[in-house]
Amino acid sequence: MTDYRIVITEDPADISQSGWDDVSGDRLHSSYRWQCFWTAAQAPTWPRSRTSMIAVYENDHIVGHCGAYRYPFPLPFNKSWQRRVARSVMWPLNPINFHKPPVVHPLADPNKVLPLLLEGIDQLRRRWLAPATRLVMLDKKQDELLFKHLAQKGYAFTPGITDTRLDITWPSFDEYLKSAMRSKHRNFLARCYQKATEAGANLEVLPRPWEHKDEIIKLLRNVAARNRSETLYAPDFLDAAKGYLEDRDVVVICARVKGKMAACTINYRDHNVLTQKSLGVDYELSQPLNLYRLIIAEGIKYAINNGISRVGCGFSQYDIKSRLGFQQAETATAVKTWPSGLARLFAYRSGSMTAVQKSSPVSKVSPVSKVSKVSPVSKVSKVSKVSKVSR
Repeated sequence: MTDYRIVITEDPADISQSGWDDVSGDRLHSSYRWQCFWTAAQAPTWPRSRTSMIAVYENDHIVGHCGAYRYPFPLPFNKSWQRRVARSVMWPLNPINFHKPPVVHPLADPNKVLPLLLEGIDQLRRRWLAPATRLVMLDKKQDELLFKHLAQKGYAFTPGITDTRLDITWPSFDEYLKSAMRSKHRNFLARCYQKATEAGANLEVLPRPWEHKDEIIKLLRNVAARNRSETLYAPDFLDAAKGYLEDRDVVVICARVKGKMAACTINYRDHNVLTQKSLGVDYELSQPLNLYRLIIAEGIKYAINNGISRVGCGFSQYDIKSRLGFQQAETATAVKTWPSGLARLFAYRSGSMTAVQKSSPVSKVSPVSKVSKVSPVSKVSKVSKVSKVSR
């Protein structure tokens, strides 16, 4: 007889690192070290962002898991104090997000494990008193079985974020420039490089990015303020990266103008995939020199020189990225709300997340099952177990 149980915790120490990584393998964004880093890297804002880990055990072994993340809405107010007040008021409406789909051990039965993971997600939503859960950046082909179980659990589906990706097939940066870009875009990029050089700019990959954390967090905050939001990183998040991640996991590319850092990207490397997660900019210095375009190009150069097969560049600035050769990839979002009629409210996409503005209807799925009422749990850092299930 096999017994299953669900564990939900905000403290990574409650879960075995080896057991967690036996399920995810060495995939960075699903790994134990990533969960530890992401927990430690959260900005000390109020209301604070929260992370959680959900694991399904078969007897004493983890057979599936996923990582949850709840963070404040970006809100359209110019003053930071206005945003803080609004975030506090709106906090009860913030959904719980899952940026990576649940992972099942390769030797486990996904038809048994996935429903338990989704049950764990429901438990977390009730515990945190959140109105919705959202699984984002889903791929309908790769996640076909997950979509089946999500529909059975009452999730609605909507078009998601438009991602951008570039598959690296060139032996050198010069070959990339010749093959991936139209001549007018290639010539414009060359003029950007020349103009930046003449202005005293240089571009580099920082070997020890934590030594420049003050400059970097300032640039990240500039971008957040321009978008009427707040950075979700703590000021010492690069120290957390140094403590939990491997050196090769974090790639920070920056541009300096006469010695002053003017732009940077925070990239994370997962084996042969490089993903840009965050952008920092000094707008006064960077915009006249098109430094954003140049540090994206430098990321491609880094990928080619280091044997990386794909660069992911996220959403926004689709025009610039397409001129650099990036292809757009549509994703899906799965939403479950309580009450169930709120699905449309949480199926939002901002304009920066879509290449073309269009309506995003929520697809019809089987009705959402009623959620039983539970009493609030005061301390969510404690481990929660469901009753054992016999196979």
